[in-house]
Amino acid sequence: MVHCAKGKKDKEIDAVQKEIEQKEKKLDTLKDKHSNSKETLQKLFDERDAIKKAMDEKHKERNVCRQKFREANNEWYTVQRALKAQRQMQYEEEKKKREEEKAAWLKKKEEEELKKIPYEEEMALCDYLADYLTRTYLTDSKEEKQKAEEEALKKKNADVVSVSEDPFANFKPMNKRSEDTYFSTGKNSKKKGKNRQGKKVKAAPFILNVDSFEQFGLLNLTPPTCVENVEASVAELKAKKKWYSEQPRGSVPTAADIRKANE
Repeated sequence: MVHCAKGKKDKEIDAVQKEIEQKEKKLDTLKDKHSNSKETLQKLFDERDAIKKAMDEKHKERNVCRQKFREANNEWYTVQRALKAQRQMQYEEEKKKREEEKAAWLKKKEEEELKKIPYEEEMALCDYLADYLTRTYLTDSKEEKQKAEEEALKKKNADVVSVSEDPFANFKPMNKRSEDTYFSTGKNSKKKGKNRQGKKVKAAPFILNVDSFEQFGLLNLTPPTCVENVEASVAELKAKKKWYSEQPRGSVPTAADIRKANE
């Protein structure tokens, strides 16, 4: 009976041992798979470390490049600031020189102006306009011509020597027109009479150019618009000239000041 129990136990032990061996085989299979997975992971870890190391190297190179660029950029800005400061100094010197030259020129001009008669330009403009209007619209050219002929005749008569016994003393000069009428007859006499009448000279139209209007404006005067107003304008110009001669320097605007204000 003991022998039977022992044999039964041996069988149970063999069955358990067999099951253990199967489990060990499965465990060995799992160990092999785990070992392969571990090797694969290790390879991946190594690759990761290599990539990380390469990235670190590239980061270092990038940082070096950044540092070089920063240094070069700082140097460029330093040079630019130096050039700008140099240009500013040069500009200030040139500006100071220009201001000194301008001040010297203004002083010289002021000294020259002080040497001149006050409002000399304005008085000369009054004379010019008055003379222009007088010569153009007030002076009769025919009267001037007749006056010149009379002076020439007087000069000619002064050169003639008088004769005490003149054989033509009692003779009188005849009129040219009556003489022609006396010695002419028919149509010829009428024709000659017509030719002597001549054509009537038309009065020239009143014309005043734009410059003259502007010149009157510089004197604060109103220019004439017709021939009848010319004489009054000439009188105003003469009065204006006298008025300018009585004004102290700088008391009233000059023609140059008015021209500059109108620009």
